[in-house]
Amino acid sequence: MSSALHEIAIKAGVSVRTVCRVLTNTPYVSAATRRKVLAVVEELGYVPGNEITRPPQVRTGTVGLVFPYTAEFVFGDPHLLVFTRGVEEFLGQHDFHLALFPTRTVARPADGLDRLLESPYVDGAIIVHRDEIEEASIRLRHRALPIVVLGYRSPWGTDNTVHANNRQGALYAVRHLLALGHRRIGVIHAAVPLADLSERMAGYRQALAEAHIAFDPSLVVYGDLTEASGVCAMEALLRRPTPPTAVFAFNDRMALGAIHALKQAGYRVPEDMAVVGFDDIPLAAMADPPLTTVRQPAHEMGTVAARMIVGLIEGKIDRFPALVLPALLVVRRSCGGMRLQ
Repeated sequence: MSSALHEIAIKAGVSVRTVCRVLTNTPYVSAATRRKVLAVVEELGYVPGNEITRPPQVRTGTVGLVFPYTAEFVFGDPHLLVFTRGVEEFLGQHDFHLALFPTRTVARPADGLDRLLESPYVDGAIIVHRDEIEEASIRLRHRALPIVVLGYRSPWGTDNTVHANNRQGALYAVRHLLALGHRRIGVIHAAVPLADLSERMAGYRQALAEAHIAFDPSLVVYGDLTEASGVCAMEALLRRPTPPTAVFAFNDRMALGAIHALKQAGYRVPEDMAVVGFDDIPLAAMADPPLTTVRQPAHEMGTVAARMIVGLIEGKIDRFPALVLPALLVVRRSCGGMRLQ
């Protein structure tokens, strides 16, 4: 047995067997003991090697799905629900169960991840990434627990990650608005530290640069990814001395809120203001007018993430390279089809 395990056991005041149980995520270890052992592991910078294995017989057949969002947000967000359905369907076909770990409070996005780390009942986990959980996710390096991340980064770099090409999708959307003649294109960003949103902003700015249009920070407003915040953000843009002629919202929920605000203010969409969203949630095609948007393959991302985690749990592969799926522009009536005069 590794001398490092003995050192961890002595410092934590537990047996080597208990250390092994914690590192292999085996049941029958109290949450307090688990936290104590993991704190020592992190302090010593220990990374499990081949001396730590998890016997197949202790598998529970359960995969955790960690959200840095509250349950209220998760169950109200069509994009995350479609992603979750893709995960659950694949796991169900392979006799795995799904356990959800949303955060319990907006103030602590890493709460769900913390609870996963204390749980002895999962064989692996899929984590929806957000920058605020970066520090907590580093602790996963000390656990012999298979992990897949929906996002750009995992605790091991970019391996075992899946995400859409957010920059390319945004680039397509803004190029389309520019081709229609728009030169003042507002952005409804989101005050959420998320790499996906940063990439969408990069695509927006790249499209403007290609068209030799200077970036105007006054045309960027912020929501929180909900419909209500899209209403408020659109109202803020309309109060600008020179409002934009088109708006690119960084998700469909905010775009639908923007359309509602425009109608309430007496604007016609797309005649007076073009609107484009991102995600292509089911409601987008049924909106009035139907929403032009960038389609993220949410269900496919869920299926791929589930396939990855099952492969890791079953030992069929050690790691997967980052998988980037295309994000495609879906043109509907909300952006209009005529060039501005």
